[in-house]
Amino acid sequence: MSNGLVKALVQIRNFIFGSNLPVILFFVAWEVLPRYGVLDKTIIPTFFSVVEKLYLLAIQGELSKHMAISLQRAAIGLFLAAAVGIAAGFLLGGMFRTLEKLFLPFFRLLEKVNPFAIFPVFILILGIGELSKVSMIYWVCQWPIIFNTIMGIKGVDPLLLKTGRSMGASKQTLFFKVILPAAMPGIFNGLKIGAQLAFIMVIAAEMLGSSSGMGWLTRNAQETYKITQLFGATMLIAIIGLIINKVFRLLEARLLVWRENAFEGNKN
Repeated sequence: MSNGLVKALVQIRNFIFGSNLPVILFFVAWEVLPRYGVLDKTIIPTFFSVVEKLYLLAIQGELSKHMAISLQRAAIGLFLAAAVGIAAGFLLGGMFRTLEKLFLPFFRLLEKVNPFAIFPVFILILGIGELSKVSMIYWVCQWPIIFNTIMGIKGVDPLLLKTGRSMGASKQTLFFKVILPAAMPGIFNGLKIGAQLAFIMVIAAEMLGSSSGMGWLTRNAQETYKITQLFGATMLIAIIGLIINKVFRLLEARLLVWRENAFEGNKN
């Protein structure tokens, strides 16, 4: 038996009997139990029928259309939250500490406000169109970005700033060469949390009032009793959420590697 085949079999064995085993068993049970009447097919369809429905929606172009709309809304809200949140974090955390003492408790209070409770206010003021949905996403995403940016700036080593000033570095040089790189882990953590919240909130906003997007696709399937579409859309939303989380984890790993390399270089 060739070494390549042995490695492939080992990888398959590790995949099946490793940490993926509970997931595989879940999907097997999902397929088997409804198929053999243990669960009612009219309530819980088989896994392959759900996959088939997703495939049909993908061929028809419905799936890509609604996915693109939801991701676009989430991206716009997250971008606006990042632009405002990072700037506010730098102002409150580093440049104007007096403003931090004044506004931070108020921001903490606003963070606790349930976004679903104020969504009708957004609709009343901005209408039921795109602006209210993006505003709701922006509202939820800005808080973790602001707070994590402030924490990142406060975590900058004062010794680095003192060393930079003693070497005659300008304020601009200190900001781009010392403060910003040192604060990046905190900023990135805020963006990661914001991205996860953005996708959750866009689905919620589309369910509450929309005629397009993955949230609307799910709600429409529920209202018209399209069970396979309902399960398929829900499964796809979960998968997209996991992908977003995975992408940010990979980016974070690269960032941490950069920080470790920089730290090791300083020690040497």
